[in-house]
Amino acid sequence: MPNDDDDISPEEMNDATDETPTDMTAPEVNPETKELVEWDEAPEVTGHAVSKVLPEDETSAAEQLVFEGTDEAERDRRMAAADPDFEP
Repeated sequence: MPNDDDDISPEEMNDATDETPTDMTAPEVNPETKELVEWDEAPEVTGHAVSKVLPEDETSAAEQLVFEGTDEAERDRRMAAADPDFEP
């Protein structure tokens, strides 16, 4: 790689590369993954299935939003009927 910078001499570049640390210690190994051989294991290989938890009420989120929207529209319609200057 050529040195295009006039402020840095090739000797300084060589000195700098000699000063870079070459200590390549491995990161700490978790005891659970110490014996791990393959990192791309499928999720179903480990762990366990949990029971499915259903919501307390049977109304889905979409139904809840529809009900809230129709209630709000009904309220706005009633307010507009009572006050001609009402703007939702």
